[in-house]
Amino acid sequence: MENKKIQELYVEALKLVVFFNRPENDKFLLESNNINLDFKLFPLFVAISKLQPTTVQKLSKFSGRPHSTISRQIQRLESAKLIDTTVNTADSRSHFIKLSFTGEILSNKIKAARIKTIKQALNNITDDQQETILDSLKLLNRIMLTKLTENK
Repeated sequence: MENKKIQELYVEALKLVVFFNRPENDKFLLESNNINLDFKLFPLFVAISKLQPTTVQKLSKFSGRPHSTISRQIQRLESAKLIDTTVNTADSRSHFIKLSFTGEILSNKIKAARIKTIKQALNNITDDQQETILDSLKLLNRIMLTKLTENK
């Protein structure tokens, strides 16, 4: 592939990453769907739902944020009864973190809100165009993930 196309592909992929990582988009999703969660806790909450059971160390590594920041946010999520923590029997300094029953309900509400948002965004796109987008994203993910694992 010529350099210009590679550069364009990179820029378009980066636009998607930036879109999904913008805190104001999280805030809009939560507010427009009446979801009661501080948008600053949203990325951590979603990470817990994807990685559970997990630990502060894994969440810190996954997010690239300091252990102390993750620990403080974990305390806030636990106070809100959105997560449960249990002591790691292999290392009592560490705790396993997972969504509580209330957290699972909230997670499902967030998933439904995301689907609703994506449906609205793709409202004027034909089924064939949606299929093309899906196939292209799957191909890009497969290629990138394969290259990453080969280079480790």
